[in-house]
Amino acid sequence: MSNSLVDKKETKFNSLTIYYANELARKYCKFSLEEQKVLHLIFSQIKPYEKNPTTFKIEKIDFFKKLNLKGDDKYRNYNKLLKNLINKSVIEIDDEIKTSVGVVIYNVEWYKKESYFFVKLNPDFMPYLEQLVRDYTKVNLDSVLKLKSKHSLTLYKWLCSWTDESKKINQRYITTKDLKELFGLSIDDYAYNGKFRRFDFERETIKKAINEINKISNINVFFKKIKENGKVKNYEFTWTKKDKSNTDNHTKQNANKCQSLNDMQTQLLLDNIDGN
Repeated sequence: MSNSLVDKKETKFNSLTIYYANELARKYCKFSLEEQKVLHLIFSQIKPYEKNPTTFKIEKIDFFKKLNLKGDDKYRNYNKLLKNLINKSVIEIDDEIKTSVGVVIYNVEWYKKESYFFVKLNPDFMPYLEQLVRDYTKVNLDSVLKLKSKHSLTLYKWLCSWTDESKKINQRYITTKDLKELFGLSIDDYAYNGKFRRFDFERETIKKAINEINKISNINVFFKKIKENGKVKNYEFTWTKKDKSNTDNHTKQNANKCQSLNDMQTQLLLDNIDGN
């Protein structure tokens, strides 16, 4: 298959925005980082504000490229990822009217000699994925796929779920207990002899997640501790959406700087050769 055909087909997953209910974004997710990326690839095929089919056809080559699955093991790995999604997709959603418990993914079918596979979603959960519920979260697929830490993806989704599009700066508070639960940590994590090691917790979770989010995603995040009587009461997260034009200009400036540096290094090398 030619590279031009591969690139053309890959646009199916390029520069997409994913919508789903806030209830899904604010829950601790038991999926691994790679399993979450698979889930977002599937969700990216759902059209918001529309009645969607519950079965989606996914091209394997798109799937492999976006998840960076390579070599002979890619088929075994994608089989494992899809099976885990089914096994772990039980979810409970509480809203003002009812509580719903069920699986998000019904089944997956793939044929060894075909270039695609099918994923069937639970029709009862489709309103939570079609932006038909009252409150929804909007995430950038490219950002999701580039993040390398589960904590980064968890925090990114949570921040997006609290984003008010009408505001330039968004702000949200969360307690240490709730943040640990969001990250899937137990009460004993980052504790030693009954004392919570806050410095280690912040360094390994919050700071690493924010550094990656700021470097890779479509938002910039900052945090600070809010204290009361000398103790940390809350963490305050503040975030803004990146200006795409500024980001593009910054990328071009960096490229120009690298090119200038390469030209200088090349000229120095030629001068040294001439001098010898």
